[in-house]
Amino acid sequence: MKKFNNKIEAVTWLESQVKFNNKKDLNLLLKAFNKLNLDLSKTKKIHIGGTNGKGSTAAFISSALINNNLKVGLFTSPYLVNFNERIKINNKDISDNDLLNLINFFYDFNEKLFNELNYKLSFFEIITLMAFKYFINNNCDVVIIEIGIGGRLDSTNIINYDVTAITNVGFDHMKVLGNTLEEIALEKFGALKTNGHLITTSNNQELLLDEYSKKINATYYIIDKTLIKPVNKNLFYYKENLFNINLLGDYQRENSVLAFETIKYLYDFSDDKIIDSFKNTYWPGRLEEIIPNIYLDGAHNKPAIEALFKNINTIFKDKVVTVLFSALRDKDISEMLNIIKSYNFKIFLTSFPDFRFESLKPFSNDKIKYVENSISLLNELSNNIKENEVIIVT
Repeated sequence: MKKFNNKIEAVTWLESQVKFNNKKDLNLLLKAFNKLNLDLSKTKKIHIGGTNGKGSTAAFISSALINNNLKVGLFTSPYLVNFNERIKINNKDISDNDLLNLINFFYDFNEKLFNELNYKLSFFEIITLMAFKYFINNNCDVVIIEIGIGGRLDSTNIINYDVTAITNVGFDHMKVLGNTLEEIALEKFGALKTNGHLITTSNNQELLLDEYSKKINATYYIIDKTLIKPVNKNLFYYKENLFNINLLGDYQRENSVLAFETIKYLYDFSDDKIIDSFKNTYWPGRLEEIIPNIYLDGAHNKPAIEALFKNINTIFKDKVVTVLFSALRDKDISEMLNIIKSYNFKIFLTSFPDFRFESLKPFSNDKIKYVENSISLLNELSNNIKENEVIIVT
């Protein structure tokens, strides 16, 4: 029986596992889950999917439920700084010790599973099961589970949820989900199960959702986005309620409204008790000002870049905008750069350490400079920043 002695050893082993198993169904993973004997019957379960905005929506829901004195488990991915960020209770990251114990448990569990079923859990399957085990062992009242990719075959889709929230449907992970919006939508809507209920701010593929939900005897509610009435960058009205949110971008209004409707479906809390918590909701890496006039955003696909730069153009219309951009080779770099180039912003390309990264030098030209070292580039830009300038790192 192998035991890891510290978190670094344990996480290194975990991250060396196959990222995703190619699977046609979730039957083997479900067998693995059932071996854990976890009783989820007393726990409310919220499933969150969509192309972009899942993490922010989860953060809004988590803040409001904690504000209403519930013990809230939150599972999201990926992480920004620390692996522990993936698994939280009441917005507090899992401790190094608890994480080490869980990984040690699942190392043994995975070996036994392979002997019994000739099936080894992938990285994402393991961390999903880890989250469920941690939340149930700690008696969470409610768990918020973010879908990794798609929905239908995602590792998180092995249980029935009380409600499924879908932010939007756009092009991303096409190798896994399909090349048309219809194919991608069906994969995402596949998170909705028989007799389940889905709430969404996405009104593309409405017909598809209608057909699919009827087939499985499920219900759905599409939020009317015309009821969102902006006042300024932080304030807006929705159904006569005044919302005040700190997260920037018009898509964050939609995410907070989706969170609001999801909570209203499950609980009878007063509107104020939900909305009050939204102004303190924080989700790092979403148009986040890390030092004055320097913003970080994790946009990493075409719909997210489109939404981000539309908002940057509005929010910083009186500023000079400089963009520091990089991306992994499996992303649609040309399409994303074309969107950024359509604005009159200065663009720098750079690198970052990841085995999936390939140099962006081929995308550079007279106007767009490629600088290998991102840290020295950011230091140089920030040291010479003008008063009327903002730097966007994405």
